[in-house]
Amino acid sequence: MVEGFEMFSKQFLQERSKLKIICLTIILLAFIFFCLPADAWQFYNGSDTAGLIPGYVVLEPANWSRSDLMEMRSRDIVPLAWLNFSQIEDDRLVSIDIKAKDYVIEGRYLPEGKKLAVFYSQSFRELLKVRLREYLLKGFSGVVFAKVGMYTALSNSPINRSEMWRLIEDMSQEARRFNSSALILLHDATEFYDEIRQNKLISGVVEEGLYFGCQGRQVRPWNREKVLRQMQTLRSEERLILLAEDARTDERRKFVADECGRHRFDQGFVTLPLDIERKAKDGQKK
Repeated sequence: MVEGFEMFSKQFLQERSKLKIICLTIILLAFIFFCLPADAWQFYNGSDTAGLIPGYVVLEPANWSRSDLMEMRSRDIVPLAWLNFSQIEDDRLVSIDIKAKDYVIEGRYLPEGKKLAVFYSQSFRELLKVRLREYLLKGFSGVVFAKVGMYTALSNSPINRSEMWRLIEDMSQEARRFNSSALILLHDATEFYDEIRQNKLISGVVEEGLYFGCQGRQVRPWNREKVLRQMQTLRSEERLILLAEDARTDERRKFVADECGRHRFDQGFVTLPLDIERKAKDGQKK
């Protein structure tokens, strides 16, 4: 009789613990889906889908398999691949030989070990094509052409600007050739807004710190007026505007969410500047 009572007590406690876990899970999911601002997007460098919510998510492409991406899309998550247009990342295995002459080592301006690409070289163009094809055929809904404004690090000349835009146009056409409905977003592209308006292949832009920049510094209204007007024009043409804001308090996040709601932008809250780096299996950066 006593043994039966003890077994019943243990089973009751186990069921109660399970019920607590289920309740906590429901509360957490309710917080994620109802407390986060509407039209939020995510910038995610991890490899676990559990924390992702429906909407646009910019991802490190190497962290995900095709089945992962299909599962995301079934949950109304729109996975976008991060593709760096200015930096050669050696640890990505591709069948393209990047010549030494296509590197520009600028120790004075770049962190140690970084290599800035001569973006107009043929070998770098071929490298981008290989990666673009890989990401879109894997199942990404689109690609973010990252750091396109970095052409100024080589030279802020009209020729370099024209070459970067030509690269953007060529890769946009390649992307649509692999996937006719692929989303194409440009990151750090304020120098190209006039051209973007004329190019129907570009789906939108990803920009950093319209309201709150690096280290949470507040951007004064007069310093963002011109870019804001340009963004409003792009949005009126139904282009996507994904803002990355380093807003570090609830009050500031609410301010950004209200402003983005007013302008029909999508906001994401991140630590700036935006960057994605591959990680080795031991957790160390490559």
